[in-house]
Amino acid sequence: MKLYSHPVSPFARKARIIAHELGLKLEVIDVMARNDESLRRLNPLKQIPILVLDDGSSLFDSPVICEYLNHTGGGKFFPGMNIWKHNSGRWKALGLQALGDGVADAAVAWRYEMTEPEERRNPQVASDYAKWFLGRLRAVEAATGKAETLCADRFTAADIANGYALRLAGNIGLAKDFGPNVAAYWARLQAREGYQRAVAAEQKAGVEQNVAPRVRG
Repeated sequence: MKLYSHPVSPFARKARIIAHELGLKLEVIDVMARNDESLRRLNPLKQIPILVLDDGSSLFDSPVICEYLNHTGGGKFFPGMNIWKHNSGRWKALGLQALGDGVADAAVAWRYEMTEPEERRNPQVASDYAKWFLGRLRAVEAATGKAETLCADRFTAADIANGYALRLAGNIGLAKDFGPNVAAYWARLQAREGYQRAVAAEQKAGVEQNVAPRVRG
């Protein structure tokens, strides 16, 4: 399988972490989606990540890719359905995964504003994006107050999604505003072996492509 990605893409990071956690081998192809029109043949939206399967077909949208990798690798990052137990944790995991994507959206918006040339930056816009990010993070602060993980009493896709958002926030200088629960939760996520392998691979790719450390996310 081939994963079209980029070292600074927080959404592709979710797929890379699941692959590393499950020991799945992916051929990672780093691209600049904004400038590469050829990607439309794989994804009409021209967005990454894109997962090209062995039969040549492609999957896009990071939640879809993550669930496919989880299924292929026999993972348990998505709690299963249970006809005898409606509250299996699956829907909560999917909802909190969406929260992580939303937190990352806010951090990405802040990063884009701060990487603009200084004469084009708007301090008020940057401040608003930071407040937007921290406002979304309050839900994570509340959810991690009494548990090691976000849901289902284990590490799930919800933790992967929120973890990559926290790493991006840390790289752009917002970690100082983490609450105590989020800070402790973030430390636990960073200690996972699969996470560390994924980060090492990203850093290597970032160096090869001359991506500034602060921008890699």
